Amino acid sequence: MNFLKNINWTNSFCKRAGLVLAAVLLFFIALSTRTAKTKADTNDSSSVKPADSSSQQEVKFDTVYVKLDNDEMINTGLIALDDKDHHITSDAADLVSIYSYLFNAKGEMIMTTGSTNICGKKEMFEQLNLMISDFSAQTGLKTIMVRNAAYKVDDKVYKSQFDIPDEKSEQSAASAQDGKCADGCYEHLSGLAVDFQLYEADKGAYPEYTGEGQYAWINENCYKYGFVLRYPADKTDITGVEAKKNHYRYVGKEYAQVMHDNNLVLEELYGFLQKYSFEKPLNVQTPSGSRYIFYYVKKDKDNTSTTVPMPQGRDGEKTGTVSADAQGGLYVCCVISQLTSQQAPQQESQTSQTQVQKTE
Repeated sequence: MNFLKNINWTNSFCKRAGLVLAAVLLFFIALSTRTAKTKADTNDSSSVKPADSSSQQEVKFDTVYVKLDNDEMINTGLIALDDKDHHITSDAADLVSIYSYLFNAKGEMIMTTGSTNICGKKEMFEQLNLMISDFSAQTGLKTIMVRNAAYKVDDKVYKSQFDIPDEKSEQSAASAQDGKCADGCYEHLSGLAVDFQLYEADKGAYPEYTGEGQYAWINENCYKYGFVLRYPADKTDITGVEAKKNHYRYVGKEYAQVMHDNNLVLEELYGFLQKYSFEKPLNVQTPSGSRYIFYYVKKDKDNTSTTVPMPQGRDGEKTGTVSADAQGGLYVCCVISQLTSQQAPQQESQTSQTQVQKTE
């Protein structure tokens, strides 16, 4: 009898021990699986959690790689410098006349120009037209005059109307397409800059443009259209150019947003963006809800080209634009809304506003 009890007790113990061992085994299997997944997620530099506090969902996208010729990527793009050491002269074929951009959508003239030979990049004039249209709608003023920009005559580009050659002026002809300005302004030949003046038709007067009074609207809102006041009074030690209240440079809405939010001039923008990489880019959201990422790529000086990673768009193509400085740096800007939903670089944390808030 005792023998049978011992057998039953042994069988019961074995069953209980087997259940315990099975439970322990399942626990370790689950733990191992979860640890492996966590490690994989941690090592995946493509995962990203949007900085926008209104959305906590993870956004992912694929990466494409673009090869850029090093010789072609020197001081080029929307944020290229044009100063005493670096000059930009746009091809005449890339510039359009300002005339058709002097009118708003209703066909009303909203600004004037000092010359019908004034020209510039089409993208710049489109945004200039929108800005002055909105300014006029807000203030009722139609007194903005584009006094200076690039000038195009006979498929050649000049920095001012005074440099357009004629048969009687060999000296003027010699200065054609020279990037320098006597007053220290170097940007007109780029096709990306304009100088304002006022024209009061009822008085036949041409007052100086100061950006004050009702015209302060332009300084307060120009970044929304891709423009920046290029030579502000508080940055003369950085730009090396005296303050100019009437000179605006087009850098595109994306870069203008960053410069506005962080009180930067073009010379400061380079160093600011060099803190960000493709793996951890700067993430910016505009008031309209558009989202962008910015990052810096150093040129591959050991080769003739540099491979630049970019987020892949829905059509499988790259979504970024690239500008280059003169020292071997590439600056990439991409629109988040154009991306697919596969893999993304880890974005630098930022508030849902446009102000940069880098977290360590």
